[in-house]
Amino acid sequence: MGYPQRRNRHSRRAYRFGSSAALVALAMAAGCSNSQPGVGSAGGSAPGVTSTSITVGSIADISGPLSADFAPITAGVQAYFSMVNAAGGVDGRKLVLGAQKDDQGSSTTDLTVAQQLVEQDHVFAVVGVGTPFFGGASFLAHQGVPTFGYQVSSDWSAGPSLFGAFGSYLEFSTGQMGFAYAAQQLHAKSVGVIAYAVPQSAAACQSAVTGFNAFGVPVGYQDLSFGFGADPTSDVLQMRDHGVDVVFTCLDVSGNVAFARAIAQNGVPARMVWLNGYDRSTLQQYGSLLEGTVVALEHVPFEAAVEFPGAYPAMDSYLKEMQKYQPTHVYDEVAFDGWVDAVHFVDGLQAVGHNLTQAKVVHALNAMTDYTAGGLVPPQNWTQLHTSAGAGPFCGTSVQVVNGAFQARVHDGHQVFYCFARGSDVPVPPPAGTPGT
Repeated sequence: MGYPQRRNRHSRRAYRFGSSAALVALAMAAGCSNSQPGVGSAGGSAPGVTSTSITVGSIADISGPLSADFAPITAGVQAYFSMVNAAGGVDGRKLVLGAQKDDQGSSTTDLTVAQQLVEQDHVFAVVGVGTPFFGGASFLAHQGVPTFGYQVSSDWSAGPSLFGAFGSYLEFSTGQMGFAYAAQQLHAKSVGVIAYAVPQSAAACQSAVTGFNAFGVPVGYQDLSFGFGADPTSDVLQMRDHGVDVVFTCLDVSGNVAFARAIAQNGVPARMVWLNGYDRSTLQQYGSLLEGTVVALEHVPFEAAVEFPGAYPAMDSYLKEMQKYQPTHVYDEVAFDGWVDAVHFVDGLQAVGHNLTQAKVVHALNAMTDYTAGGLVPPQNWTQLHTSAGAGPFCGTSVQVVNGAFQARVHDGHQVFYCFARGSDVPVPPPAGTPGT
């Protein structure tokens, strides 16, 4: 059984909002170059670039209450830069992750540090944005600074120089086909849908409900205003009374685990489908409680490297280099996003060549129509992804907990991605260039 998401890299996945930190935040909040870099404006020149180096900055929630869910993004960036630099850099220039700003999970502070990166640190790009509130998005977009990060909000659609790791545009409806298919593959007789009482969580799960209804999947119970940190027992008992056998959640990890525990304690024979929770430490901590749980993804699963040797060389490379340069973050999905961000940035540099400007990099990236981050994600059409989800097909994948470990779910042979045309829950062949094809 595969669990596709709302987009196929030609779109933006509808549930990236579902990162644990983003949901928690919404609930809680309602190296140097050896010569002076040049300074440019509005993306028209090459600040941070010398004959031997390219200096970029990052913005992450490093010390705030949600830092564990965002700070690791820089580990992925640094690992990829280390690999590239060991091979000689880009066109003879070493990549330097210089000013690493801490926005403390604050939108106001985020804007302040974004301004510092441009006006004081004179970075060429911002590579590795990991924050629940991207307050500096509009500023960076106005300045034309190539910016790459972990997309958890609509802020990323502020301009064509902002590149979310899996797209910059949110459209929840593109996940409906995959959600319905996933429930069908689990032989759901009655689905329960749970979301937090915050806009992004509730909107995504409401879209899922709409999709279930459209494709004939019975929705036996829904609560789209569940309180963060609340006791799920009442919901679980009502789902039991309504015969729910598959529970679909738009929650953070702690909420998902709370429901898993309540389901087990009350003897409800229901499987869970999570839009967030691909975390080995969580799995190790809760063990058999999560057996059978399906977790949605939008990239090649880490496990595919072992399950299908040689079929996903980009994942093989990621695991090898992360183990070498950032061994404590190998299986951290936020660090993985940072790696994808760094790949994207470097591909833009390489597309331009020696005579770099910010505007040239942005233009080169936005001309890419089948971008796969080197083979880690299904093709992305960056001529569309700032302003729409595209026409599809929309692809995604999933892992399932089997005997206490994540296991990649496959569509055909070693192909882990399922794809759907808009408005149909019948899988279609993955687009040319999709990893594993």
